[in-house]
Amino acid sequence: MGAPAITRLTDPHLYSHGDPHAVWARLRRECPVSWHDEPDHDPFWAVTTYDEGLEVLSDWKRFSSANGTFLRPNLSDPYPGAGVMMTLSDPPRHDVLRKAAAALFTPKAAAGFRARAAEVSRSLLRGVIDAGPHDFVNDVSAPYPMQVIAGLLGVAGEDVERMAGYAEAAVGNIVDLDGTAAQQAHHEVLAYYAEVIEERRARPTNDVVSAFVLAQADGLDITDDEIILTCDNLAVAAGETTRQVLAGGLLALLANPAELAALRSGAVSLRSVNEELVRWTTPVNHLMRTAVADTLLGDVEIKAGQAVSVWLSSLNRDENVFDRPMELQLNRNPNRHVSFGGGRHFCIGAPLARVMIGVFLEETMRSVARIEQVGEPRRAPSYVTNSLESLPLAFSSQ
Repeated sequence: MGAPAITRLTDPHLYSHGDPHAVWARLRRECPVSWHDEPDHDPFWAVTTYDEGLEVLSDWKRFSSANGTFLRPNLSDPYPGAGVMMTLSDPPRHDVLRKAAAALFTPKAAAGFRARAAEVSRSLLRGVIDAGPHDFVNDVSAPYPMQVIAGLLGVAGEDVERMAGYAEAAVGNIVDLDGTAAQQAHHEVLAYYAEVIEERRARPTNDVVSAFVLAQADGLDITDDEIILTCDNLAVAAGETTRQVLAGGLLALLANPAELAALRSGAVSLRSVNEELVRWTTPVNHLMRTAVADTLLGDVEIKAGQAVSVWLSSLNRDENVFDRPMELQLNRNPNRHVSFGGGRHFCIGAPLARVMIGVFLEETMRSVARIEQVGEPRRAPSYVTNSLESLPLAFSSQ
């Protein structure tokens, strides 16, 4: 089933200056599972409706993660870590790797970061409150996640800023595997974690690197390079999700003053607010799977080896699942968003992201009396991440 004549889904300009939601809405109406053969990009299927999208994400026997989880121009190019690291593997390997680190990401473990998240939030807010205009993305939301969870990721305090920069460079070039910035960032992360791994072998701590090193010593089939790739993926994912939800969430609240007032007054639960902002911002636009064999999705026949992209941003606006999906409703219930993915690959860091987002919102509402947008936001030209590159704001204490 071909797609209607629309703007290409892989056109970066659509995401930085266009209206991708209008494109996804048309696809949901006219062609929920559509074939896209776009210039300078290998062809792929696009799934834009909730039920079909969740089917793809949940059925790893039909739709594999082992060939990469994001679209890229040349899908036949080998993807680093494909079929080996946690994100890029299917069960049973995926489950074994996930189990090695799972104890560090439980809701109980995530709750242990509340005090640190509050401390970092207050520190970053002190730097911008009553200080005039600032770029919220670069000054606050980008540094926040790494400062909170550096220890969990095995990053020493003095290296936090440097490693956060590498993670940002890596996600900024996620489609361009040969990009100079991505290669350099990847090299720096490899070199850093090569040292950390040796240190953790001698003196294990309560971090992700130690968890994998100890599991490796117990017989887990994973190399040092694969540990490094997995840690890098966790660092990028945790940082990007929180950064984007906070920046995009504040922008949405400013556009909906009644909802912001409800948040300030405590009329809505913080848990409900968290989930709606995560749905609204949808930090990752799409996830890709590869068909394992010829199969049907709805009434569409998909051939073995074809790429199938699930557009999470579209699923989170599916009119058949969400009431008035284009409206921000902080008290939305139920809220079955898919921003953290679905199935066995549901984001392992979701509990931690929820804690970090919730704590930052609490601290912001407590200490910032007035938030003013003082310039136009700038969106990233990316069909992978749904992110703001810049958001000019001014925070006042009264």
